[in-house]
Amino acid sequence: MQIILASKSPYRKKALEILGLDFEVHPSNIDEKGIRDVNPYRLAKTLSEQKALSVCKNFKNAIIIASDLFVVHEGRIYEKPNNEKEAFSMLKTFSNSYLDIVAGLAVYNTNTEKMLSTSEKYTVKFRELTDYEINDYITKYPVLECAASFESEGELRFAESICGKYPFLTSLPMNELILFLRKNGIRV
Repeated sequence: MQIILASKSPYRKKALEILGLDFEVHPSNIDEKGIRDVNPYRLAKTLSEQKALSVCKNFKNAIIIASDLFVVHEGRIYEKPNNEKEAFSMLKTFSNSYLDIVAGLAVYNTNTEKMLSTSEKYTVKFRELTDYEINDYITKYPVLECAASFESEGELRFAESICGKYPFLTSLPMNELILFLRKNGIRV
């Protein structure tokens, strides 16, 4: 079966490479802002499912893998910033506080028309951040492409502690991905 990654994320691509999978990248083009939910777990799962469904129409005999990830801080859902000023503001807000990183995953089999999906979280405690290190980070990393302005390198740079299942460098719930792929006959 053909494996399709419904994302242009280099981190999600890295996840499939880590698993040694032969795959193609075909990003979904859904209007993510048009799908809302106050429950972050449902939102991550729904966005992942909608991404998979938007791509599956173009393929037969394929497994479609889709995901979404964002940060929840004090009840607010943070997605990608619109500009560097907003990225700075987000990171400053996260300084010396706890963040929940919520990741959704959907795996769709075009043959059976069945979807396996989930969402999970892990918690990161950011240490106190200085304006200098936030600005330095913003100039060195693609913050406008990352949920809440940071990715794995940012977590490593800013985290005091991390608790829970950690999709390090992948932005995907790896254990669930492996189990979902196995349920669909993919050897990993």
